[in-house]
Amino acid sequence: MNSVAFLGTGLLGAGMVERMLAQGNSVTVWNRTQSKAQALQQMGAVVAETAGDAVAAADHVHLALTDDAVVDAVLLEVIPRLRREAIVMDHSTTSPSATQARVDRLTRAGVRFLHAPVFMSPQMCREGKGLMMVSGRSDTFDAVQPALVRMTGDVWYVGERSDLAAAYKLFGNSMIFAINAGLSDVLAMATNLEIPGRDAVGLFSRFNTSLAIPMRGQKMATGDFSAMFELVMARKDLRLMIEAAGHQPLIVLPALAARMDAVIADGHGSDDFAAIAAPVVSPV
Repeated sequence: MNSVAFLGTGLLGAGMVERMLAQGNSVTVWNRTQSKAQALQQMGAVVAETAGDAVAAADHVHLALTDDAVVDAVLLEVIPRLRREAIVMDHSTTSPSATQARVDRLTRAGVRFLHAPVFMSPQMCREGKGLMMVSGRSDTFDAVQPALVRMTGDVWYVGERSDLAAAYKLFGNSMIFAINAGLSDVLAMATNLEIPGRDAVGLFSRFNTSLAIPMRGQKMATGDFSAMFELVMARKDLRLMIEAAGHQPLIVLPALAARMDAVIADGHGSDDFAAIAAPVVSPV
């Protein structure tokens, strides 16, 4: 097994460390709030006083930190202590542009680095389930692929474009946020109509909205606005939704109404509802 350093033992990091320990890895952990790292000591982790101490003997260095500034600060501290052959894997959610700049700096410094953000909950980290996306040099990925596969159920190497995994992570989170905001608007309508929220949400156990992505997503991405559901009719339905919410606060629907109105004014009223993407895509 590899000697592993793990920097950042919050909810996700701790879950990943627990799985590594259960698999027999030697793991040294560090966290800015040391009590979070010490909680893993009883499971077999070694707690380091500093991030530099944690990485000094490690073959693999994993990061799960809060943002770009913290990632850069921690890397600045640990780079002088890294073993020459060590590979650094960052699971943090970071900016694509900042990730690209980080990779460029690390490459110049001779550091082997992969960006590997995840779609995993803490429990999924413990169980080795979920999706991990990896960007970076193919030879670096090949060297750690077996270790990454043991961390999760699906490791997707997206290629050598260093900012791509970061972008895909933001795309995925944006869908999660949009869905939850849409559910909030559904609950606003339900509250105003005196329908129990659980009943309103229960609709989606029968009506599978996930089909909208393969059905309409490709049309939107390619600028194919041939009508399946005319935009003017969708706008009428949206008016009914806003009216159904009464005075309840809404998140998504008012912004969507403004986009629909603008696109209809540009001549897309008889096009498909997918034409709401017209301002951001080019027809092919």
